[in-house]
Amino acid sequence: MSGTLPPVPTEDELYERIAAIVEGTDAGRVRDVLTAHGVDLSSPLPVRRELVVHRLYCAGTKTGTEDNDGPFEVDMVLGPGPWAIASTKNSAGKSSLLWALSVALRGEGFDEFRRAETVPWFSYVRADIVVAGVAASVRLTFREPNRPSARLLTADTIDQLLELNGRDETGPHIRVAASADSPGVEDLIGRFMQERLGLRPVSVWAAEAGAKKDTDGHKDSREQIHGWASFFYAIGLNSASDKILMGPTAIGQLQVKLMQIFLDVPYAAELTHLTSARSKDLQEVRRVARRAREDDEARSLKAEPIRAALADARSRVAVLEAKQPDLTGLLAALDAAARRVARDQEAHRDAVGHREAARKDRLRDERAVRRAHQSDAARLLLGALDPETCPRCDSSIDDDRREAEHTDHRCAVCARSLPDATEDPEARALALRRLDDRVAASRSREDSARDAEQAAAETLAASRAEHTRSDAALAAARSEQWYADLEGARREVYQLEGALAVATNATSQANGLPAVISGYGEVDGQAPNDLDELTESMILNMAVDALKVVVERHSKALFADINTEIVRIAKSLGVTNLTSVNLDLAGRVNARKSGVAVKFKDLSPTERLRMRIAAVVAMITVGRRHGIMSHPGLLLIDAPTAEEMEPQTTYLALKTLHDTAEAVPGMQIVITSIEEAVWEIFPEDRIVSGSDRRRLF
Repeated sequence: MSGTLPPVPTEDELYERIAAIVEGTDAGRVRDVLTAHGVDLSSPLPVRRELVVHRLYCAGTKTGTEDNDGPFEVDMVLGPGPWAIASTKNSAGKSSLLWALSVALRGEGFDEFRRAETVPWFSYVRADIVVAGVAASVRLTFREPNRPSARLLTADTIDQLLELNGRDETGPHIRVAASADSPGVEDLIGRFMQERLGLRPVSVWAAEAGAKKDTDGHKDSREQIHGWASFFYAIGLNSASDKILMGPTAIGQLQVKLMQIFLDVPYAAELTHLTSARSKDLQEVRRVARRAREDDEARSLKAEPIRAALADARSRVAVLEAKQPDLTGLLAALDAAARRVARDQEAHRDAVGHREAARKDRLRDERAVRRAHQSDAARLLLGALDPETCPRCDSSIDDDRREAEHTDHRCAVCARSLPDATEDPEARALALRRLDDRVAASRSREDSARDAEQAAAETLAASRAEHTRSDAALAAARSEQWYADLEGARREVYQLEGALAVATNATSQANGLPAVISGYGEVDGQAPNDLDELTESMILNMAVDALKVVVERHSKALFADINTEIVRIAKSLGVTNLTSVNLDLAGRVNARKSGVAVKFKDLSPTERLRMRIAAVVAMITVGRRHGIMSHPGLLLIDAPTAEEMEPQTTYLALKTLHDTAEAVPGMQIVITSIEEAVWEIFPEDRIVSGSDRRRLF
């Protein structure tokens, strides 16, 4: 036996240790936080767990057999110490009876003992037991296979229950403590066993089925609560084919946690619960962060069309701003166009006047030519003036006077008769030439004046068109359409910026408050609630670390003794060449055979079963040496030597189991076997068998 176990700190010492590490807190705050998470660090007290089966009664009807159909009853009286359910042939009902007992003790059948063809045979199962000093009788009635209803009887002593026959439920001091229909049977028995044995559920943290790793390599996990059905694996051992040492799963190091609990390691149960609480908080933090990332990614994808529309709107604003009209320039251009129109209008009027004057001159000269050809008087006056008005009074000389001058030979100016004159032919010809020259000159002048008028008209038209364009440009600018377009484009930019802020959660407000006051009440940028959560998280972390130190120290001290015992017991059970075992806190057995490391899963099925038996027996015996009575002491083993080929090894294995159950106080081992050695090792009153050692029922 190794030295004494390490001292166990009190709850107050643990609270003080944790508070000393977490700045700004005290033992009271630590206690409150842990209590809020369902953890009470009450100083552990010694426990004494006891589970002894005193009677197993089964009834039903066998069907489908070759020659043994019909009703059956089996009534087995048991008690502490070694027991063997034996026969000399297989398929005699040994494992089925062990399965029926497991249903009564567990609330559901233990699969390692289950034989599918025999399950429908059972209609009634009764198990009289003592659980932590309480006498109880579990009564199961099967109306359909594997779905019993239950009644739980209690009495002052186990003898009072044992006096009841078969299915009887009434007698002196017999009480019905509880009952349950099929769905509630497992819960009823599990609750009864855990409360009587002082077992708290074990919490482990395991990845959810099908969960994928996030970007940080974490999987979504959930808390798995293991109750009595899992604790039962320290009583009904895993089958030889299982590749884990103990329990329904290796996830969350459950097998080590079960061993720690049944070794009464201080604060082991509290550590499992606290570790899960911390894992739950950490996962929630990761989930919040992951949801935030996913929301950001979703918002980013949602925001892409908005970003594109915003870029387009900003581009349109830039274009419109670049096209901002210059009213001063437009006014100056219009004024210049107006001045050009006025100038060109004046020029056009002058050209029209010049052209009209030239026309009149042409007409006058043409009339003069006509008169010269028609009248001698006119030829006489060719060299004289041909005024348009009277030289004295400026009165116009009208056409009547001119006609009179032509017909009556009176001067158109003074109205006197023209003198007769003899016309000189040469002079006449000269005069006519002069008149023709004058007409040609006046016509040339008129043509030039007409061309000038046409050019002035075209120039005026161009000036007026330019004036119209300048006036339209100014009118368009003054119509404010550009301003309306620019304002509309800017409004669209503002709307899209707001939509983008909402889509990306990039708002400057918190909880609907402006950013300028959203941080009110924060200390150094950290909100009070966040500080509380941070402190609580630190308390959980430090509490886990503090409890882990205590649990690991006690576990390692106990495991050191257990390792030695496992080797001794396993060898006696027939595991040959086993050099050493180093059971660690990760659940690894670390066995060495002939000095070579061998993983537990690489051992043969028979070796795995016997190593498993050795581990549980070592756990019980080492615990007893240290005054630890936390394992119930019951061990159910189906066919521990089934694969053994050597009779001597078989004998030694069965002898070890028998002698251990005899030697260890409060221990009860129930095995099944077809080995002849059973009848050599176990007394007749410790063997349950049929009358012919063949069929049990």
